[in-house]
Amino acid sequence: MDRDKTLRDLDQLIEPTGAVVLASGGAPGDTEPAPWLQVSADVRTRYLGPERRAGSGTYSHPKERHQDVLARSPFSDIDIARWDRTVTRTLDEVIGLQFSYSYSSPAQLGDHKDAFERDLRQALTEFSPAGTLDEVVRTEAIIATRPSTACTLPPG
Repeated sequence: MDRDKTLRDLDQLIEPTGAVVLASGGAPGDTEPAPWLQVSADVRTRYLGPERRAGSGTYSHPKERHQDVLARSPFSDIDIARWDRTVTRTLDEVIGLQFSYSYSSPAQLGDHKDAFERDLRQALTEFSPAGTLDEVVRTEAIIATRPSTACTLPPG
């Protein structure tokens, strides 16, 4: 996505007092990943390779942070709200989560889906015999508005 162009277009569409809000899990590296995520990534890489798939192509996170793109846009007044919580998932929930991602969906895995599930279940069970996996999940909202302009009244 051309984020600069999108923000210029939004400048024409959004009311003068409106805002752009980006909700996400935060940028990669903002939180310490749960160790079991690497176990899942290792199994996924064995089946799908090291590049993150997206549809029929691949995906990589943008190199420039959203805040930096917003800072040079008409919506350069930026506030950020973050909430962290610990989520405990069962083995079945983690496997279902992997299948819900576009980069490790059953469509991506094709005929290897069942073998992937078996290997992932085995690797995660070895990692956590109790069958529960904790992860700190971040929710981040970047709220960007146009800078306010001070209104000055003429003397008198």
